[in-house]
Amino acid sequence: MSRTILCVEDEEDTGNLIQLTLEREGYVVARARDGRQAICLIETMLPPGLILLDLVVPYVNGFELLGALTRNPDWKHVPIIMLSADYYEPDIQRALAEGAHAYVVKNPGLYELVQTVRQLLSVPATEGSMEPTPNQACIETTPPTPPKRRASVRRLNRNSPRRKRAV
Repeated sequence: MSRTILCVEDEEDTGNLIQLTLEREGYVVARARDGRQAICLIETMLPPGLILLDLVVPYVNGFELLGALTRNPDWKHVPIIMLSADYYEPDIQRALAEGAHAYVVKNPGLYELVQTVRQLLSVPATEGSMEPTPNQACIETTPPTPPKRRASVRRLNRNSPRRKRAV
């Protein structure tokens, strides 16, 4: 089984954290930042070993993508973990009924996610194996945003007495 994971996550910080965590575990992570990118990758790349699918992504939501994946003959065998920020029982039941293999809530941390990935991809890593790579035309590259400047402590604490300068 492939150690490649397709991660469909629109929140940049969450996606980066998931990607870095899984790469530290030895997995290769392909990212889609919205539903359209996910569809493009589904049409152009080889099926991965696992799909992490956020429930709420722009353009095409997670349930629509889940349906498209389960109807695709090349991808229907790929295990899917649905991700959500909410523990909403009707969404959990619907995701599992429509073909997801697991449902993980993102808020408590990544431990549960990593454990679920390990269970679904229980094949040990092989060194030097050739992993399929996503079509680069489907992946948007965005330059990193510069860090925001922090306000100085003095400005945040305007009520504190100011020290006088020595003359």
